[in-house]
This record gives sequence, C-alpha cells and structure tokens, in this order.
Amino acid sequence: MCRTYSIVFLDIDGTLADSKHEVSKNTKQLLNRLEKRGIPVILCSARNPAGIDVVEKQVGLHSSIVCYGGSLVLSADRAILEDKGFSPESALRFKQYAGQQFPEVVVSTYLYDIWVVDDADNPWVQRDAGILHCEPITGDLASAVQSVAHVHKLLCVGPPAQVARLQSAAAPLFPELQLLRSGAEYMEVLKDGVSKRTAVETLQAHYHLRREEIVACGDHYVDLEMLQYAGLGIAMDNAPEEVKAAADRVTASNDEEGVYIALKNLRFSLPPKKDGAQ
Repeated sequence: MCRTYSIVFLDIDGTLADSKHEVSKNTKQLLNRLEKRGIPVILCSARNPAGIDVVEKQVGLHSSIVCYGGSLVLSADRAILEDKGFSPESALRFKQYAGQQFPEVVVSTYLYDIWVVDDADNPWVQRDAGILHCEPITGDLASAVQSVAHVHKLLCVGPPAQVARLQSAAAPLFPELQLLRSGAEYMEVLKDGVSKRTAVETLQAHYHLRREEIVACGDHYVDLEMLQYAGLGIAMDNAPEEVKAAADRVTASNDEEGVYIALKNLRFSLPPKKDGAQ
C-alpha cells in the first residue's frame, strides 16, 4: 500500500529557495495546491518570523511557521505554540567569548522579531538584511536583554574556517547551548534540546498526526534531526554528505527545483479535523 502524507515541513534557505533566494513557479503552484486541499505546508527555518513571512507571502502560504530552528513556533494566526530559548547570561558569555577568540566572526542576537547587532553597516549584516528584508538594530546586547526571559538564538557568520573553529572550541565550554551549522558561513546557537525536530513534534500534536504522515525537506545540519524524525525525510542534493546519508531520499538541488521534484508524485490525505488548528 502506498503511504500517504498529511503535512509538509520545508526548510527555506538552501532548500525551498534557490541560490538567488527565489522560489520557482512550479514549486509555488504545487505548494498552493496542497494548502488549498487542506495540507499544512510549514516553513521551518532558522530565520526570524519576519524573514519567514517574506517567503510565505512570496509563495502564497498561510500555515503555521517554525522560527529560529525550532525555538519559536507560531500558528497560522501567529499565536505562540512554542517559545523556548536560553538565558541572557549565556548569550552574553558566548558573545564575549566569540568576540575575544574569533573576532572575524560576527555574532548577532535574535529575540522574537528583534535583531540586535554591534554594527549594522558590517558587510555580513548587510548581506543578511537584504536576504531577510529585515532591519537590524545597532545596540548593546546587555541592554537589549535586560527585560527578556530568554534569547531565541545567536547567529554566527564569517569565514567558513573561522566559524568551524569557533564551533569546535566553544561546544565544550557551553553545554547549555547547541551549535549547529546552517551553511558554510553560518552557525546557529540555540538552547540545548531545541531543534526543528522538537518543533515538528509540537505541530504533530497540534494537528493530531502520526509521525509516518510527516514529510520534511532540508539541506544542512540544522535540519538533520527533523529529517531523521519525519516519516519521509528528504535531503537536497546540495546538502552535506552526512545529511544526505541520514535522509530517506535525496532529491535534486535547490537550484534544480528539488522540492518540487520531491513532492510532486507523493500522495497526500487531509489531517484529522481539529478545532482551531491552522
């Protein structure tokens, strides 16, 4: 019997979006058809809510979203379903350590829809601002986190070799945090135990679904647990070999409509009705 699926989780950068940060016409049309049939299509990204909303509007979706690699999960009407992070003290200690030991790596802070940076004119920051269509706020981290319970993530961006060295050096010093690569030049710093998988589990319960009914697509280490957990985990051809090896299938790259190719021949059935689930 051919397996059917009832929900789709899609990473954005390197997966749904191509190298020009665009989504193909074929992919948009397919995802729109699925959502109109009642299949939730969940954008599941390390981006902030505003950065995900840009893509959701571009594609024409209206489902729940997963932000900050699983730290913040929002319903279709943007009610908070999950909200986890790490202490401001951990954020300050990590940022101080990275700044002293790896000054070439830019570390910025995200909490809800606020993006705090040391220098908004830094080329790394400006590049991400263009991708996310989001304005960073230049400010002192200690002041910014005085009135918050937790930070959703720190983003480390810089030369790949320096980012890799920071990951190796910092991991044993900060056991309360997890350091996950989301690209050659990118590393996400999240609360230990939080991942895209935990976000998938939250929405699985929200929609009353079985694990076998979940299909997920991703391209990097930050997607690894999600791909392993899903009933069907699909890695992009542009993913690292370790990620591809852990997936159930490998599709074409993000520049070759890999998401469209992966999903177009799958069978989908509506999730169970649940009052208020969107």
